[in-house]
Amino acid sequence: MEQVKEISPASLLYRARNGYSPLLLDVRNEEDFGSWKIECVKNQVNIPYIDFIEDAEGSLAKIPKADEIIVLCGKGGASAYVADILRSKNIPAMNVSGGMKAWGSIYIHSQIWLRDGASVTQFNRVGKGCLSYMLAAGGECAVIDASRHIEQYIAHATSHNLKIAHVFDTHLHADHLSGGARLAQAVAARYYAGAADMPGAGLSYTPLADGMDFDIGGRALKVVSMASPGHTPGSTSFLFADAILFTGDTLFISSMGRPDLGGHAKEWAADLWKSVHKFGKLGDGVIVAPSHTAGLSEYDADWRVMRTLGELRRSNRLLTIRDETAFIEETLSHLPAEPEEYQKMRKANMGLDSPDEQTMEQWELGKNRCALETARKG
Repeated sequence: MEQVKEISPASLLYRARNGYSPLLLDVRNEEDFGSWKIECVKNQVNIPYIDFIEDAEGSLAKIPKADEIIVLCGKGGASAYVADILRSKNIPAMNVSGGMKAWGSIYIHSQIWLRDGASVTQFNRVGKGCLSYMLAAGGECAVIDASRHIEQYIAHATSHNLKIAHVFDTHLHADHLSGGARLAQAVAARYYAGAADMPGAGLSYTPLADGMDFDIGGRALKVVSMASPGHTPGSTSFLFADAILFTGDTLFISSMGRPDLGGHAKEWAADLWKSVHKFGKLGDGVIVAPSHTAGLSEYDADWRVMRTLGELRRSNRLLTIRDETAFIEETLSHLPAEPEEYQKMRKANMGLDSPDEQTMEQWELGKNRCALETARKG
């Protein structure tokens, strides 16, 4: 029987979640391998593609023995070449079709909250660590932080007989291209964003204000906005049914949002301090649902990214800092490097640029870098 030559990123993810543990041979350069990996495959080795070109036999000798090898590169071409070499030596090998570019576009969705017929579904863009949400009740729903792949939200709503009534962005995204405005237009809903994030915007939106509330399905369940500047000046969190808090990029499971993307790091760090302490009036049982994740370490057993505020008050290092000056100093001393594409994506998310599909794919390569790195490492 002829060996299967390729595995799709979606199949690899599904199998890895169910215990599949091959050897992953990553043939990207060392820098790319070091900055972005397929985390759910634990057994990995990096031997750059160029090494196979210059010394195939020597490169083959460096590969640990394994029952099956999965070969990965950036877009799927170089890894297909290496996989062919392996198979020619009777070494079982499959190529990851589409490479890391395709891995960055995989989504899984999980129900993270259910009460009296109302629900919250989390959409996890696994490769990038981007999270978005659908809040549903009474035949209607709201979408928070939609990615540019809007067809998944429309399909999910349609399959559950839901009308998308509201579309929110918690802030002006920098690490990926928002689908919020386009989704709202496609389903004839309003698109809401913080006005402080959108000066001179080239798209239509309804400004958010602190304390605005939105009914879903005509029920008593409400979404209430909470201004939470810091990561951006227009950052807004949302409290649903007094039970679940969507914190955008203000508060993460292990960290908080970086305050430097607008060039005002010190001022925005002070805003971030005020915003996270604004959550102090909420009870320990409120569930926090952020818009990004640092990866597998933040998942629960069902691959959901969520914690109660009580848990974060104990485990998130930045939340334990009690002095504002110390908080600002800690924040400013642990800012990660900003990818050059981030300012381009901010501009596009304001409707001031219209990149083509190839450009969007290129800009979005890599894991999000929206969090302060101190808490991740701590």
